[in-house]
Amino acid sequence: MVGFGHAQILGMVEDVGKAAEKEAEAIRKAGTDPEKLTAPMLALRDQMVALNAQQEDLKRQLKRTTDLYVATKRRLYNVTSGVLDVEVAAVGKNGPSGRNLQRLRSRVRRPMKRAAVEVPAVR
Repeated sequence: MVGFGHAQILGMVEDVGKAAEKEAEAIRKAGTDPEKLTAPMLALRDQMVALNAQQEDLKRQLKRTTDLYVATKRRLYNVTSGVLDVEVAAVGKNGPSGRNLQRLRSRVRRPMKRAAVEVPAVR
């Protein structure tokens, strides 16, 4: 059931609803009200459609937020790098303080060392 797509489920609901309308007389003769029979199905369909719309909106919102985050992170690095350049220039790039300041940028550019993870043996 989980593997069925949104459109497939909606199509099934539509087909079953039309069948209930077409076979309303037989359903009544069997002792069931066709409207009461299909009401929970239609309510769940409406809920699913609303939740799908909300989910799609959240996907769009997440993409916009991610794009803004990435752009802000890039801008923050550039601004911080510029501040560092001014600091290095102020103390002199060839002196010990300047070299220490330059290492701040180098540490960010180098990938972090990952701790070795011991993998247990398979028995």
